[in-house]
Amino acid sequence: MNRPALFAANRPALFAACVLLLLQASCYLSLERSTIELRKGWEFRRAGTSAWRPATVPGCVHTDLLAQGLIKDPFEGTNEKDLQWIENEDWEYRTSFEAGSNFLSHRNVELEFDGLDTYADVYLNDSLLLVADNMFRRWRVSCAGALLEGRNTLRVHFHSPVAAARERWNALGCELPGGPRVLTRKAAYQYGWDWAPRFVTSGIWRPARLVAWDAARIAKLAIIQNSVTETSADLTARLEVESVERQTATLTIALEDSRFENVDVDLVPGRNVVSLHFSIPEPELWWTNGLGGQHLYNILAELRCGGDLLDWRAERIGIRTIELVREKDRAGTSFYFRLNGMPVFMKGANYVPQDCFLPRVSNVRREYLVASAANAGMNMLRVWGGGVYEEDDFYDLCDEYGILVWQDFMFACAMYPGDSTFLENVEQEAIDNVTRLRNHPCIALWCGNNEIDEAWHNWGWQRQFGISAADSARIWSDYEKLFHEILPAVVDRCDGERAYWPSSPSYGRADPRSLTEGDSHYWGVWHDSEPFEAFTKKVPQFMSEFGFQSLPSAGTIMRFARPEDQWIDSPVMLSHQKHPRGNELIRTYMERYYRTPLDFLSFAYVSRLLQAEGMKVGIEAHRRAKPYCMGSLYWQLDDCWPAASWSSIDYGGNPKALYYYARNAFNEVLVSPIIENDTVRVYVVSDRLSPVEGPVAMRLVDFFGNVIWDTSRRVKIRANSSTCIFEDDLLHLLAGEQANEVVLCAEMFEGGALLSRNLLYFAPPKDLDLPWPDIREIHPPPAILLYSRMPAFSTKKAEYTERFFTLRTGVLAKNVYLSIPGYEGYFDDNYFDMLPGSTVTVRFITTNENIENFDEKLRIMSLADTY
Repeated sequence: MNRPALFAANRPALFAACVLLLLQASCYLSLERSTIELRKGWEFRRAGTSAWRPATVPGCVHTDLLAQGLIKDPFEGTNEKDLQWIENEDWEYRTSFEAGSNFLSHRNVELEFDGLDTYADVYLNDSLLLVADNMFRRWRVSCAGALLEGRNTLRVHFHSPVAAARERWNALGCELPGGPRVLTRKAAYQYGWDWAPRFVTSGIWRPARLVAWDAARIAKLAIIQNSVTETSADLTARLEVESVERQTATLTIALEDSRFENVDVDLVPGRNVVSLHFSIPEPELWWTNGLGGQHLYNILAELRCGGDLLDWRAERIGIRTIELVREKDRAGTSFYFRLNGMPVFMKGANYVPQDCFLPRVSNVRREYLVASAANAGMNMLRVWGGGVYEEDDFYDLCDEYGILVWQDFMFACAMYPGDSTFLENVEQEAIDNVTRLRNHPCIALWCGNNEIDEAWHNWGWQRQFGISAADSARIWSDYEKLFHEILPAVVDRCDGERAYWPSSPSYGRADPRSLTEGDSHYWGVWHDSEPFEAFTKKVPQFMSEFGFQSLPSAGTIMRFARPEDQWIDSPVMLSHQKHPRGNELIRTYMERYYRTPLDFLSFAYVSRLLQAEGMKVGIEAHRRAKPYCMGSLYWQLDDCWPAASWSSIDYGGNPKALYYYARNAFNEVLVSPIIENDTVRVYVVSDRLSPVEGPVAMRLVDFFGNVIWDTSRRVKIRANSSTCIFEDDLLHLLAGEQANEVVLCAEMFEGGALLSRNLLYFAPPKDLDLPWPDIREIHPPPAILLYSRMPAFSTKKAEYTERFFTLRTGVLAKNVYLSIPGYEGYFDDNYFDMLPGSTVTVRFITTNENIENFDEKLRIMSLADTY
């Protein structure tokens, strides 16, 4: 996958650059701000019991119970159902810390929580300081009168989120679609989804600290791009400064080693907004993955008074323009993104939380996933609205790897209340997160919710929940307040540079406008059992969600299922299949396209091929339709636990066949052959911003290597375009050969280098007359040891080992799958087809230092082996 040898090169550089600036430009030791991080010494207990046990912060009650051996692994077997009691209990956390006289001498001391999950009463030395009720908000409260010199005790009482919502639910008088969870501002997927188990957590899930400061501080810093040209980027730094008194202060904006702007300001008590204008000459633009570099600038703001440095704040930005283009066209209304003035086809996936228990997702694991997306040619991830606003590190990574983020607000598949308390809570949640994320160049769009508009109009909720006409009007009015008034107003006020989109999709698949206006979620394939070929006919202006399920890898299955449980309808496997018709649909489609596999692991392998082949049809159809269609985001990139799902990378970090297929389909230059109405056509799709020129070679071969015919033609493909470069009548092209015994290979070259290769079969896999493959390893080279950061996320080791395998086959080998049981790692290519007489070299990357006898451990499987 050509993963970078060194990860996280830029984020530490940001911190180092800022500190260096401070040391060079100021007396750093005079900074009038102190912090006590509250990470150590935490304990927890079930409320009402006496035994306190060690806890981890950030963390959650499920992982603390697991660490203390009080529950079984939630992911193993059918343990999920035995752990539902946890959500019905109250839980308490406490810690002690020392506060010295120097700390207490500051004029302001505040307690800050980056995340409390969810209904929490916070006590400092038995004084109630804070009542929290939103997982997604940051909480800050004064410690005045409660903090003591010396030893202090901090205690957080978490109320059962289920019980807290139940009381309000019973008083509603009208059942809202989505159930009691809609009353709680908490990650929706924790309540169970068709790919996620039910683990409704409680805990201090993000860092906590005490912060002390004196005369003034910088509360917020926004960097606004006013205009960008080749010669200059004109910017504004908008600072919110909190002051305790009337005073004169100096604000400075600096860029790395350049000091741009000094301004003296008269501060008044409370909130002050100050704008400083500056420019960057000849700016280096930020581009998405594949189109250019991801240059990032470190901006530093300093606040001084009387020569003393009171506070500082750093932000990292990218200079770029991003627009959502909505213009009338012949079909309806366009929906595409323009980056730095250029239309860009968005290639990517929907992102869901990487774990049911969020605090155990490490930065290494986060980077593995973002790097995997970039190495698959993706340039956009949609952060789905039933999860969480991700960690800062996630957006830093997207900045670095050139991945734009379609950011949903956290609302999904439900109707929400419209009382003033709820709406005020949500408004502050939106302010917290928009201001936190707005300086990231990766943020492309703010979206109000996932599928709620479609659901209200198409899913029959009014009939299903017995909602009267009067209640229906009220519920929809509440919807409009939230998604058409409050959220867009927050985006406009706190960001202003990005577009707001009320609901994804704009229309449901039953509405013809879903293909001609806005974005589309197309689930005719899968939910409606339509054939994969429907993807070629149902092509929208922007496909923001579509997908197909498969089982995870054998190694991931072994993570939760014993050998005796490894059959598709075992209680354990059914507990890890959350879609009510999931296994039925996989079987239905498999019978349509594949022969019945001979055993369970073969079934799992073929399910991954089935998923990949179907999604390949969809992705390539979207790309061929460029510029009418300008986006293809499949559901879903990742998993939150080991299970059957729509993911392309399973919970164990193992890329499925879909990942490799998507990487090929997202290639910047794609050769895409297809049969359309008994005509074979070959398209070349280019995302490059300049023309591409070179030969396209095509040959029809049988499965034993005999060439039926071949041809080559030189083509010049316009920038950012899709072009049909070849067509022929199907029967004429086959030249009398049996359709199930031949394959068309189409390849494009540039300067002698292969840009893209694609194969077209003329019969479904179940009808192919595949020969028994004779795959063998040839001339195995010695192991090559390289030391760097390990891109796999399930280990703390920083070193990895690479091993190369060279394979050869004399006949067609379809969907060659390589594995090394017992070794954690991945292959840089897998599930690939080998043409007769071809040789392929594949790299295996692993954390295992001992790679002796790898040749004996390598397992090779192909589709023919499943018969």
